[in-house]
Amino acid sequence: MTDTNTELDRYLETTPLSRARWEEARDYMPGGDSRNSIFWKPYPIFITDASGSRVMDSDGVQRIDFINTMTTMILGHGPAPVVDAVRRQLDRGFGYNAPNERQVELARILCERIPSFDLVRFTNSGTEATLNTLRAARAFTGRTRFAKVEGGYHGTHDGVTVSVRVDPSIAGDADSPVPVAASAGLAPGVMEQVVVVPFNDLATAREILEENAQDLAAVIIEPVMGSVGMVPALPEYLAMLRDFCTANGSILIFDEVISYRVAPGGSQEYYGITPDMTALGKIIGGGLPVGAFGGRRDIMDLYDPTTGPTVSHAGTFNANPLTMLAGAATMEQLTPEVYRSLAEMTELLKQGIRDVCGEMEVPVQVTGLGSLFGIHFTDREVLNYRDIAGCDHDLRDRLFLGMLNEGILMASNLVGSLSTATTADDVDRFLAAFRTALARNI
Repeated sequence: MTDTNTELDRYLETTPLSRARWEEARDYMPGGDSRNSIFWKPYPIFITDASGSRVMDSDGVQRIDFINTMTTMILGHGPAPVVDAVRRQLDRGFGYNAPNERQVELARILCERIPSFDLVRFTNSGTEATLNTLRAARAFTGRTRFAKVEGGYHGTHDGVTVSVRVDPSIAGDADSPVPVAASAGLAPGVMEQVVVVPFNDLATAREILEENAQDLAAVIIEPVMGSVGMVPALPEYLAMLRDFCTANGSILIFDEVISYRVAPGGSQEYYGITPDMTALGKIIGGGLPVGAFGGRRDIMDLYDPTTGPTVSHAGTFNANPLTMLAGAATMEQLTPEVYRSLAEMTELLKQGIRDVCGEMEVPVQVTGLGSLFGIHFTDREVLNYRDIAGCDHDLRDRLFLGMLNEGILMASNLVGSLSTATTADDVDRFLAAFRTALARNI
């Protein structure tokens, strides 16, 4: 019989300084931090140093990083090309009240690689990027409502803070999901602007979209449903969305803040399906705060100040030279060969997880695409958020602490990503830790 306190006791014994830092932090910040997404019970570790595939916490415990700042650090921590590039810029200034040359290079790289990008603009977060894609879609179409997938995460602005991590018992039937607020404090009318469709259910999603076709400015989707589980879209599902948007004059938006890890041109290259607009973030900033949105020229021209602009867009730190240089240095390292190597290493990890669970007769589904993966304790195929909601979350939570205790850092819902700093030995250590922690908790 599992001793449910074992992992917690081990964690408390090895993280006293992190606990002290957290308790002090609570005097100044609600919950002791500025990101709810990296809180876990009873308290999170505090990281003091990071290099390559390793992070160090306040207690001097080193762990192998298999989440990489929620998929951001695709080259690992402190990669020399990025660090060297940023150092060269430091003496030349952090930001200017005029355009800088560095943004042109990163914009060129992205426009050359991403099928949907005729033009691009930069922001400081993925939240700002998705906000602008939806605003542009409304301005371009003259419509106000949009559709999103149940379980899809697109940042924290009001419009998309709907039906993210939902309780299925209050979210309607699976074939007719209803919008559920993901936070208190949303502006009046927000819920009425959102149409929610099930992920990977072609017939049901198409029926709901057709019922609302005349009102929909856009359909926004993560081609790989990211932070909630790393669940890839079925190719035919994305093809259906592309067909619907083309036929009905709606703007198809791919949120590739996470899924841009899949290929040099993102998931849209992998699937061979080109959206009208794309939102980016994370890896394109080389570890510094960043976001970007781009798409068809006729839509992006709405932002052109020489002809308007029709849609306003500002931000003091947009396209600052440090981020642009770090991003360009990162992108230059990400060749097609690097993407293939990351995907192959990740597939070895995913198969190893399946093998361990098979030996121990523990039901598991391992999702993901490219260098992204998610672990779900269920014997049912995971195709959408409701499948994830039905998994064994108690085992998941114990395993998360167990992996921390065994020297592995992941997201608390057992999703992760690899970096080019991840070695075959790191993967072997992950699997050994997973075997040990799982054996303690079943």
